Amino acid sequence: MNNHDAAVSMIEAEIATIATTAFPVMAGSVCRMAVFLAYRLDAIVCAERDEYLKQIRALEMTRFVELLKGEAA
Repeated sequence: MNNHDAAVSMIEAEIATIATTAFPVMAGSVCRMAVFLAYRLDAIVCAERDEYLKQIRALEMTRFVELLKGEAA
């Protein structure tokens, strides 16, 4: 496994935790840090970084809305 594959695997494993956390902002923060570090270490390219950050933000907000719906019910 090369550095790129290892970084992608790590990022995707972190992203998978967003859907199950009670604190999506905290999980999202960890995911964003993983993306930032992978980018700074040149393990992923700029376009991948941007796409991951968009995906993380969307999942974070989706989970937040799900939690609000659950609290409102």
